[in-house]
Order: sequence, then structure tokens, then C-alpha cells
Amino acid sequence: MLKSNPVVLITKEDVSVKVENVTTMEVFNVGDVDCTFNNTILKAGKNKTLVVADGTYSDVDIDVVFSTKALTGYEKKIEIIYKKIIPPCVN
Repeated sequence: MLKSNPVVLITKEDVSVKVENVTTMEVFNVGDVDCTFNNTILKAGKNKTLVVADGTYSDVDIDVVFSTKALTGYEKKIEIIYKKIIPPCVN
């Protein structure tokens, strides 16, 4: 049986992320600034599920770009939470 490990990736700047063998993935905008990822707008305080836990796994590319219209003092912060397949140990 394949095991998966939960991972939390936090970013406060524009970033590109590639993750392989993902079983679940959700993006949370926990900051004050809207962002765009993969041409989808994610408003501040909202979340979006990218990979549903249905027993399959996927390779995911995410490009996060924060809005440039943010006022000074507003926080840019995205949390990407996912589970990734852990390859079996070979001895």
C-alpha cells in the first residue's frame, strides 16, 4: 500500500510550484490580497480544491501571482496544503 504524507507550503510572493504524485491539494488565501493561480482568481480569505481525494494521484503545476493593487500594509500569504505519495523504501 502506498503511503502519503501531508505537506504545507506557505508563500508570500509570486511563485511557481511543481508537485508530483499528489493525492489531495487545496489552496488557501489566508492573506489580505487577492491572487491568481493558473488563471483562476482566488479572493482573500477563500480556498480552492485542486485535487480531490478520490484514490488517484496527479502531477500539479501552480503559478501564483499576487494582485499589484494591494495597499501598503496588506499581507500576501497563500497556504498550499497537499498529500504526496511516499515512494516505498528499497533495501
